[in-house]
Amino acid sequence: MPRQDIINQVVDRVNDFNRRVRDLEEKIRNLSARVNTLDDTVMNKTESNSDNIQELEGTIQELSDRMANIEVDIKNINREKRKFVTSQELDEIENYMNLMNPINSSFMTQKEVREMIEEKYVLKSEVESIVEEKIEQKIKDN
Repeated sequence: MPRQDIINQVVDRVNDFNRRVRDLEEKIRNLSARVNTLDDTVMNKTESNSDNIQELEGTIQELSDRMANIEVDIKNINREKRKFVTSQELDEIENYMNLMNPINSSFMTQKEVREMIEEKYVLKSEVESIVEEKIEQKIKDN
């Protein structure tokens, strides 16, 4: 009987080892499944991040292109701005207009000059001198 006890003990131990091996195999399968799941998750995240990075690179390139276009537009605006009249030039034009203003000036019309010639029988040189005097007078007044 001692032999039977030994055999029973050996069988119990073998059964116990088999159970332990099955438990370990089950744990390994579970760990393998978890590793595969983690691997899939990492791959998905990597692909997602790669897509996001490509999208960001595209956006950055688009912004860079926009900035270049804005710089060109600013240069064009500055170039066009140089063509505008300055306030000093505008003042000069206003002064010339005031000088030539027929309401404030004492210019003579052709009709007035002819009448003057007919009235006084004035020579051409006298008319020119009278006109010059009036112009000089107007310049002095302004």
